[in-house]
Amino acid sequence: MILKLIKLTSQLLLIFCVLSTLGIAFASSPKEVPPDFLPPMTVEAWRIRIDNFANGSICVSSDMGKTWTVIGRVTRPADRNLPGYLAAGYAPIGTVAATAVHGIRIRVGDTSTAYPLMINIVPEEFYKVDDSFGGHLSGDSGIYTDIPTGESIFRELAPFVGSHVLVYSSRGGYDPLPVNYSPQVGDRLLIIVRRPVNPLREVDIENKTGGSVIVKYADGSSSLITHVAKPVYGVGRFDGCSYTGLGAINTNHTCVITVSTAPISQSTGTEGSGVEHRGGFQIVPAYHNTQTEEAGSPQSLILGTPKSRVPELEGTPPLYYGYIGLASDPKDPEHSWRCQVKKAGGDQWEEMPEMIGDLPDAIEKLGITDFRIVHDKGSEDCPWLMSRIALCANEFQERRFSDAKNGIDQVVRGVACITPKSIDKSVSKNSFYVQYSIEDHLENTTNAAPYSWDWNTSGYKDGEYAVDIRTYDMNGNLLVNQRTLYWVDNSRAIIQAQGEKKTAMSDKR
Repeated sequence: MILKLIKLTSQLLLIFCVLSTLGIAFASSPKEVPPDFLPPMTVEAWRIRIDNFANGSICVSSDMGKTWTVIGRVTRPADRNLPGYLAAGYAPIGTVAATAVHGIRIRVGDTSTAYPLMINIVPEEFYKVDDSFGGHLSGDSGIYTDIPTGESIFRELAPFVGSHVLVYSSRGGYDPLPVNYSPQVGDRLLIIVRRPVNPLREVDIENKTGGSVIVKYADGSSSLITHVAKPVYGVGRFDGCSYTGLGAINTNHTCVITVSTAPISQSTGTEGSGVEHRGGFQIVPAYHNTQTEEAGSPQSLILGTPKSRVPELEGTPPLYYGYIGLASDPKDPEHSWRCQVKKAGGDQWEEMPEMIGDLPDAIEKLGITDFRIVHDKGSEDCPWLMSRIALCANEFQERRFSDAKNGIDQVVRGVACITPKSIDKSVSKNSFYVQYSIEDHLENTTNAAPYSWDWNTSGYKDGEYAVDIRTYDMNGNLLVNQRTLYWVDNSRAIIQAQGEKKTAMSDKR
């Protein structure tokens, strides 16, 4: 029996060797770490903080956490991790594996599987997806937000691939995500976004077999990093492209750059339902492409060694780690990532032509011979970064204003008396105390009945604020935490259609 097994093994090995010499590749699980590479020199650019509970704050800081600006809310927290997708295996554990206009993917799982465990941060429109959705499904691993697709942390404030993710610990500081981290309701996550000291300015790609791929940096240096294994011939229906913008970057992860060839749709329907609004193509490394169902598709521009059996570019800078962002604003092309084209017989770069739907030969028909991804300025421009954070904060307040008008947020003016909704009567008097915080800033502490606090709103701009009422026992153990959203309306911009809710406001002036 043993001799038969040895003979069979030898025969299978011989068959494998013969097929290999003929250039036939075998699909296998990708390596769980990318090829060796030297990470770029970086400096911290901004931080993203997310409170994983209903109405939890989503904040950004550009001064290493000294001050925070609220730019969104959590609509539904994550309470577990779930298996991800192949390319995530090239992201270090506890880092951002993908950044896209329709979601941020974070690898948390170990190296025991080709589909590592993940958690996700999801924009408003992808809370529910159509049956045609072909991307990673977040399910209960998703932290769902009220931030629209293609805005804020899903656009100019999106983290780079490889950004480290931390979790707040009971000791009062942040720790790296533990291996196989499963989120708990109430966790606070922190994403540290670091930008390259020498940012990427241009990626030039000759769209032909053997074509050069040359990158150029802010210091004027350039480098030939790889060649084209297969040109791209057409475009396809890639998720999120209807929210991305013509020629803008839809996705950057450890094995793909997706470029949108569709304008931002004005449709209010779910993406993929009804009239098609998506369009785009992907730039992928050769080895990873052989592992996917899209292997060799006409919508893929494949880079690296043809028929490669080992990762070469996967999960490495500058294309698939640490450099490429999502910033795009037609009114500010200088700070936008944008893909331009050059056509046969022409020597001028042109803007990306519109191509929507599944068009396998659209690029070939247009005679596109070259692509150029350009980014003139980025987050190293501090005034620009500050202006974008302020813009994201204003857009957040505009979204929440309608909630206040519709009575979802409580409206307050002047001096508002804030009182806990309930106090445990079984706890003896003076054996506990109550703290009031506004957007995580402690404002008042009391242990005297009725445990209320007079909030003088005159020092606050009109807008939404999350007020936390936390009750502690005398040993400092948290008994109850209540969060309520209030809209400060001292300018009286809101007219209460239902007749000035007395329970929702106070006006002691």
